[in-house]
Amino acid sequence: MCLHPYRLFFLFSISLYLALTLLTSCSSSQNDSGNSTNIDLPKFNNVLGNVGLTRVGGLGQTDAWGDFNNDSFQDLILLSALSRSNNVSLNRNDTIGTFTNVTEGSGIISQRSRSVAWADFNNDNLLDLVIGTIRTLEPPILYQNLGDGVFIDVSLDAGITKEGGIIGHTIWSDYDRDGWVDLLQASRADSVRSFLYHNNGDGTFGEVSEVSGLGKFNTNSAVWFDFNNNGSPDLFLANGGLNKLYLNNGDGTFTDITDSAGVGGDPDWNSVAACVGDFNGDGFFDLYVVNIFSKTPVRNALYRNNGNGTFTNVTAETGTGDVGDGRTCAWVDFDGDGWIDLFTTNHVNPSKLFRNLSNGSFLNVASQVGLDTPIDVFGAAWGDYNNDGFMDVFLNGHIGVGLMENSRTQNNFIILKLIGNGETTNTSAIGARVEVITSSGIKIREVSGGRGCCEQDMLPVHFGVGNEIEVDIQVRWTDEEVCTFSNVDVEGGRLFQVSQNGCSISEFEPK
Repeated sequence: MCLHPYRLFFLFSISLYLALTLLTSCSSSQNDSGNSTNIDLPKFNNVLGNVGLTRVGGLGQTDAWGDFNNDSFQDLILLSALSRSNNVSLNRNDTIGTFTNVTEGSGIISQRSRSVAWADFNNDNLLDLVIGTIRTLEPPILYQNLGDGVFIDVSLDAGITKEGGIIGHTIWSDYDRDGWVDLLQASRADSVRSFLYHNNGDGTFGEVSEVSGLGKFNTNSAVWFDFNNNGSPDLFLANGGLNKLYLNNGDGTFTDITDSAGVGGDPDWNSVAACVGDFNGDGFFDLYVVNIFSKTPVRNALYRNNGNGTFTNVTAETGTGDVGDGRTCAWVDFDGDGWIDLFTTNHVNPSKLFRNLSNGSFLNVASQVGLDTPIDVFGAAWGDYNNDGFMDVFLNGHIGVGLMENSRTQNNFIILKLIGNGETTNTSAIGARVEVITSSGIKIREVSGGRGCCEQDMLPVHFGVGNEIEVDIQVRWTDEEVCTFSNVDVEGGRLFQVSQNGCSISEFEPK
């Protein structure tokens, strides 16, 4: 009897997974045990079987949190790249700790897919959806949200038509800050192209890759972030070979500053994901790059933003290296202590959760908190699905899946749902920057239109603030308007909605 190559791969992966599980159960790595920081860490428990979520086929790919029905609870879409059926699963959050699969009747078609992201592309206050398929030479699918859980494919009318090969990433950003989210389509193969689509504000997009200065490019994945704090989102491309950083010139064009910034990496790298977060609290976003099948001794890389247009590779001194077997990464304050932590996943090796020790170094605590498995996770989407103020994560991969619920009940927090005015800032507020000022310093976040391999965290921004009971909050919208809120009470944790219109902030309680 002959087995299909995917089945052979699956059987091999299962065998390897079982072996690694047995190995890690017998002994923990030096970096994960025998330390004095093993205090009051939350545990993550897989509640997948208890909340009504149904797995998407076999060999899962990615996922994204998005509140598509505006009830202030995060809904979840799951995708599979290689399954023959049930490749897409849209799950509505029932607000009581469970989900209902509402794919049927939603208008979202089941097909092999590998990337997904939410954004309100037409500023009608309903989150729309873009999906990148795994089918060769097919453009992304843009689904417009019509309300009541119904979506319609508007790709052709919108002008999302470029055939870019197997799509590795679809990611949103208002790169020209005109109030409308634009779309980047990242294609992985050398023989095809990636594309930048500019949102015209009338329901259509125009392809602007070359006129913007990006040229004919291809990339595995990408991340937008304002690395120099000038208000315009810059673009990092994670490539096979040298990576690229493009400076946003503020006039709709970009300049390649990779060499001067120092983030090109190594020509032998195969970078597949990137994520950003300010790990040292200096007010500038730092960059983490994930590699797979790399040939050089330094595998993944953490670049510290020096605040002067350059970065320094601090992987060794921070203890954040990995085995070069990577899939994705995310910055998240999983324990709510006010210091952002780093989560990375691997192909045939355990995932890592690098806890920020607040002194410029990290410690891997993945096995202590229950996030070292499953392995081979592509999509690790972080979101607070039950509105308890602590970040949960859905792990979607080829070998295992899980909704990992965060058991943390201590430490104060802030979650801010931002709503742009829909004219000069997109209603999703993608690209808006939030600063939370505490007695220990400034913490920053940006509303993200996607990151990592191919996934997206929830749009509301989360801050752990430890024992702080009062903070100042500043929101800088993409049109440069600033809203400031002083002496905000956060004792016990708070969930807020911030509207650009009127610079208003209001607290909402979980139902």
